[in-house]
Amino acid sequence: MNIRPEGVAGLVGNKNFRSKMESVLLSLPAFLIYSFIIIYPMVSVFYMSFFKWNGIPSSSMEFTGLRNYIAFFMDNRFYTALRNIGIFILSGFLLILPVAFFLATVIQSKLRGKRFLRTSYFFPQVISRTAIALMWYFLLYPEGGPVASLFHMIGLNTVDVNFLGSKIWAIYAITVINAWTYAGFNMLIFSAGLTSIPEEIYEAAVVDGVNPLQKLMYITVPMMKSSFQLFVINCVIGSITTFEMVYATTGGGPGSASEVFGTLLYKNAFTYNNYGYSNAIGSFLIIASFGATLILNFIFSKRDRD
Repeated sequence: MNIRPEGVAGLVGNKNFRSKMESVLLSLPAFLIYSFIIIYPMVSVFYMSFFKWNGIPSSSMEFTGLRNYIAFFMDNRFYTALRNIGIFILSGFLLILPVAFFLATVIQSKLRGKRFLRTSYFFPQVISRTAIALMWYFLLYPEGGPVASLFHMIGLNTVDVNFLGSKIWAIYAITVINAWTYAGFNMLIFSAGLTSIPEEIYEAAVVDGVNPLQKLMYITVPMMKSSFQLFVINCVIGSITTFEMVYATTGGGPGSASEVFGTLLYKNAFTYNNYGYSNAIGSFLIIASFGATLILNFIFSKRDRD
């Protein structure tokens, strides 16, 4: 039986069309779920940020344009929150990064009991963030708390141990709690990076007389570039969107000393019933997180090309 070329082309075209339609239909449920859970709420946040509304369904919504954004950027608490986010990001590089990397080297070593250590280091990740915050709140309680009692035992009675109640030290105490919480998660990221490095490279370096510091600087760190990139993105985005750790320990206080964008959003929505203003804060968080991700990915991709 002879088949004409145009007939073969038609069969191939129909097969390709059918394959594309099957792909579209198979991906449609996931797209609908993603649109309902992610896209629709994001569009609603941007839409409602241009209105003044108290959150009551029967109340009318008053269009205010960019007034909510202007009020937010002119609020002193915006700059306080921006400073605190910067402190969170800095603490990620100064506290979480070295601790997580060190823990990763420990669980990758030939040390006995490393499985127990791996589980212990990762354990804070399986605990509720609110429970962790409350645990540290009672540990740092200034009257009879374990830390206060320890300071009293060693004779440091004059030291003010009310760290979470101090306008100066509250945000730094929260960053320490945050580092303790997320060090185990980032340990696994760095551990995966260490595992991907072939052992033969280290063996060849030893033969060439490379010392441990040189192995770290010229072999380990460059070959773990993807792990460090993932850490940087998680650190920046996680700092911008942080909420529960601050709210459960200080509530953004004392005063507004430890406010972050998440606590400002929560208070304006559920305490002051200013939903339009809180949606403006939410819009800013979305744009800031998305923009930070794009900038970081651009920087990393540019360095890869160079």
